[in-house]
Amino acid sequence: MQKKIYIVFVILVLMGITITGILSLGLLKGNYAQSVEERLIANAKLIKNFMESNDNFYDLNLDEIATKYSQSTQARITFIDKDGVVRGDSDVDLETLENHKNRPEIKKAIKGDLGISKRHSESTGLDMFYIAVPVEMNNEIVAVTRISLPLDYVNTVNKTLFKYILASVLAGMAVALLLGYRYVKGVTEPIKALTEATKNISQGNYGERVYFNTDDELGILANNFNIMSEKLSYTINQLEDRNTKNKAILTSMINGIIAIDNNKKIMFINPAAESIFRISEEDVRGKHILEVVRNNYLDEEIQKLFSGQIPSKVEIEIFDPIYKTLAIYTNPIKLENDPTRKIGVVIIIQDITEIRKLERMRKDFVANVSHELKTPLTSIKGFIETLKDGASEDKMLRDKFLNIIDIEAGRLTAIIEDLLVLSDIENKHNIVKKENINVNKAIEEVLNMINELSKKKEIQIINKVNANLPDIVGNLGWFKQMLINLIDNAIKYTPLGGQVIITAYAVSGNLIIKIKDTGIGIDKQHLSRLFERFYRVDKARSRKIGGTGLGLAIVKHIVLAFNGKINVKSEIDMGTEFMVSLPIKY
Repeated sequence: MQKKIYIVFVILVLMGITITGILSLGLLKGNYAQSVEERLIANAKLIKNFMESNDNFYDLNLDEIATKYSQSTQARITFIDKDGVVRGDSDVDLETLENHKNRPEIKKAIKGDLGISKRHSESTGLDMFYIAVPVEMNNEIVAVTRISLPLDYVNTVNKTLFKYILASVLAGMAVALLLGYRYVKGVTEPIKALTEATKNISQGNYGERVYFNTDDELGILANNFNIMSEKLSYTINQLEDRNTKNKAILTSMINGIIAIDNNKKIMFINPAAESIFRISEEDVRGKHILEVVRNNYLDEEIQKLFSGQIPSKVEIEIFDPIYKTLAIYTNPIKLENDPTRKIGVVIIIQDITEIRKLERMRKDFVANVSHELKTPLTSIKGFIETLKDGASEDKMLRDKFLNIIDIEAGRLTAIIEDLLVLSDIENKHNIVKKENINVNKAIEEVLNMINELSKKKEIQIINKVNANLPDIVGNLGWFKQMLINLIDNAIKYTPLGGQVIITAYAVSGNLIIKIKDTGIGIDKQHLSRLFERFYRVDKARSRKIGGTGLGLAIVKHIVLAFNGKINVKSEIDMGTEFMVSLPIKY
């Protein structure tokens, strides 16, 4: 910008100075020419007056007089009679001069007028400026006095004037350009500073300020700019702070949030929603909601909301990318300053898959408990009624029925005891007794307890427990219960003559315990539900061998109480392996 202004300024200065110079030169040349003309006329009239004062004009030595006046006037003096004959000349020999009667200035002078002419002189061979005045005697024109100057003299003076004017023009231009540069720089530097400040603001550096030591409009502009910049910085900081807090709140929410515009295009999606649908905001921003949540029921509810109905809550199921049950809450987005205008809809998504799963588990648990308790109770009640009806008098039959009642009562007791154990483990409000557990000693005690059962089924117990295992901290009774349940299960579901291998070792700060059998194995479809309460792979077989359906559920919750992990691997007819990992210190 400075360059453009300076170029325009230079052009204007050049134009102004050039025009001024031309006009000045023309004016000076005109004034000088007029001055020369007036001087020549004045001198001519003085000579004329002298000549008219002499009565006998022709008796005078006109050549000598012409030479005399030429020296004083620095001009050529010529005297011509009324017939055009040259009677005297200061510069040229009279014999070489021809008749001047037809000279234009002479013609006018003979007629009584002032003769003025600029022309080439045949006598001198120069361009001359002539002034001719008539000489009168007795009211009769008897001669003409002519005074002349070479135009070269005038041109020389004009050239000198031109040089002086040119020098003045150049000097004035140099001064004007220097002062102009300083002035243009003084004007454009603040503009540059403002431009740089606005550039910084556009790049996010709010609060930029400029300082001009002037009291003119630029100073006022700078002051107003600084006020605007300060207010802008304050406003932007407030907006950024508010946006940061809002974003932090939305990002920290465990529920998914999706905001859509009036065209059902996604404007915003928080990390929880990204996790639910396994997408990223960058990939779905601007896309239709149905491209993300493929559920027409939700689309219908959103459309109802756009149509003016009240906010709604729906429950939907999605199957892509994975199955989930979602509670969807929809609410219109309204402008604070114009509540009647809707700019979109906010969708709050609550993943209730686990809640629904727990509800199903609770229902299944209640149903299973009812069923597990009802079966032995029904059996007991039936046999008691049979005994009441007279079977008690038959000793053999009575003893058989009483033995069955005793077995069913034992079953009930086992179920209740397991439920109490499970409840005790799950109850986080209980104060759990923690102690140092000698792992090798505890495993040895459990194996001694299980020894008789394994002998009855001719099951070989293979002990691969490392010696000198580190102690762990926890409830000793629970630890033994976990081992008993796992080893007992392995023995129960392993055919006669099979093997149960017990391995224990420490690695990376964890105690690893593996219980592997060569039993019937478990189909892979049952492995994910194996630790649920009352879940049985083969219900008839489980009841036949005396299982309550709670053993592995108890194992799982004991492992969790130790902050550990449990995994299971199994193949049909190849056996099953449970691996428990417990932290040595927790």
